[in-house]
Order: sequence, then structure tokens, then C-alpha cells
Amino acid sequence: MKVSINNIDVELKYTMRSLMIYEKIYGKTFQPEGLSEMLVYFYSTILASDKNIKLTFNEFIDYIDENPNLLNDFAAWLGKATEVNKYVKNEDEQPEENPDPNV
Repeated sequence: MKVSINNIDVELKYTMRSLMIYEKIYGKTFQPEGLSEMLVYFYSTILASDKNIKLTFNEFIDYIDENPNLLNDFAAWLGKATEVNKYVKNEDEQPEENPDPNV
């Protein structure tokens, strides 16, 4: 997903960096339960995706106020990104070996 904020195009990436930024800002692990968690994670994802962007949280909220559908787009993108990660994780997992050679 790409967003254009403050005349800068940012291609969003679902990364550990975005989760770490969220935890630093919010003070807890990301578990979306409401609007504020989603907004803070969206903001964290923008910061993580473009390390050079200069964007305050107030500027971000102003941007969302002007583009309210972006939060829905972000939620859909996040759902797809987490689903992809589940499939990647499952492909990387090796089946457990059976300790009983007779089975």
C-alpha cells in the first residue's frame, strides 16, 4: 500500500521496525482493540517504512482527518500482510519428526 503524505510517497511495509516503534510509542505490544491502536500502528508503519520522513503524530492525525477512508484501506492492507506472514511462517516450519520409529 502506498500513501502520499506531506508530498512524500511512502510504500508501507509490515516489519519488526513498525512493531517496535508502536511499542515504544504506545507502551505495549500491538493488539488492535480500537481506533487509537490502529491509528498509532498506522503512524508507526509510516515511520518505519520511510526512515527519513519528518512527520509528527498531529500532522498524521490531520492527514487522516482529511482522508478518513485511508484507515479502512490500511486495516485491509494490514489484514492481508498478516495473512501472508502466516503462510510464510507455515512454509518455513519443518514437520516434527515422529520419535517412535514404528509409527
